[in-house]
This record gives sequence, structure tokens and C-alpha cells, in this order.
Amino acid sequence: MNDPQQTIFGEQGSVNSSMIPQTNLHSFLSDESGTVESALVLIPLLILVLSTLQIAGGVLGRQVANNRIQSKVVQSGLYSNGSSGPIDLMRASGVEAATGLSLSGGGQLLIGEERTHLPAITPLLPQGDDFASVGVTLGEGR
Repeated sequence: MNDPQQTIFGEQGSVNSSMIPQTNLHSFLSDESGTVESALVLIPLLILVLSTLQIAGGVLGRQVANNRIQSKVVQSGLYSNGSSGPIDLMRASGVEAATGLSLSGGGQLLIGEERTHLPAITPLLPQGDDFASVGVTLGEGR
């Protein structure tokens, strides 16, 4: 009985061309439909790409949230007047926790905080990302 490996490969290890039809050689070599290798490469690659997007989106989302709260706190410190104080302006602009500490030389230290939730795009962080952003500024008003 012939060894199957010797049937496909010749005596010296070269491919026996009589076993592969010459007309379909290109399609035989290029056809990879149904192979396990494609799934073994695509699934980890997809997880890697989505994880990278999750990390990049999280970093960008945190920066945007920090800039947004800082802008709201600074605007409330700059544009407050006698009728509405900076704390009222912060609360009106949507800041969840607003605090003002009186300073000994006059003015106030204004602190605002917001909580933010970023959605999940990968199964590695299914609950998303929750974080608090804090903005701090000095208010020169009363």
C-alpha cells in the first residue's frame, strides 16, 4: 500500500503535479473558504481593534468631559453678578455638585463636579466607563 504522503509529495519532497489538476492550480492555492485559520486570526484581531478603540474613546471622552466641566465652572466664576451667584449659575448650566469656598483675601474657590458614563463597545468592558470630572476656578465676585 502506498504512503499517502509519498503520493502527494514525490521521493525528494517535491509536489507531485499529477495529483493536482493544472487548470485549477491557482484556485486551489488561493481558495481559503471555510478554513479555521481565518477565524483564528480575525477574532483576536477584531478584539484588538475594538479594545484599542475603547481605550482611545475613553481617553478622549475623559478629556472632553474635563474640558466641559472646567468651562462651565470658569464661566460661572466670570459671569456671576449680584442677583445670581456663581453656584447658582453652575447649577443652572447642569453641574451636579457645585461648591464655593470663601477665601481670606476675598473671592471664592469654585468647585464643580459632573459624573459621566461612556458606553461600552467591546465585551472586555461590558459595563462601560463611569467617572467624575472636577472643575476648579477662582471667583473674584462676592
